Amino acid sequence: MAFHFTLKGLLRLRLSLERAELQKLKAIAGAVAAARAEVESVEKEIEARRRAFAALLAEGLTGAEWHFEIAREASLLALRAELLKKLADLEEKRKQQQARYIQAHQQREILSNLRERQLAAYELEESRRAQQRIDELFLIRTISSSGK
Repeated sequence: MAFHFTLKGLLRLRLSLERAELQKLKAIAGAVAAARAEVESVEKEIEARRRAFAALLAEGLTGAEWHFEIAREASLLALRAELLKKLADLEEKRKQQQARYIQAHQQREILSNLRERQLAAYELEESRRAQQRIDELFLIRTISSSGK
């Protein structure tokens, strides 16, 4: 008789759920990485604009140019603040998704361990049955050869 795990369908479901949660976690992690890259890019732009502004100040600026540079920096700072908020939100989503993935993984792992234990018990029982059949055959041969 072949091994039959009674919770096979549930194990498949748990494995499928675990994979889905992992895919979601990877997608959020990718979004976090992209958001970090965006923040870094804006910060580099802010630094570059500040250096350029300092060079322009040394040459002399008109009031309109000065106001334009100040407005541009304010715009970049607002963008950075918005991106940092988005990044914080994504980090929170990543933490929540990681918790969901860990839970799905643990639930699947419990069923996998149960299956492994049941398989080991089945194999042990099959081994005992095989040994019992061998012992019975030996006894039958011994009895039949002593009767001759």
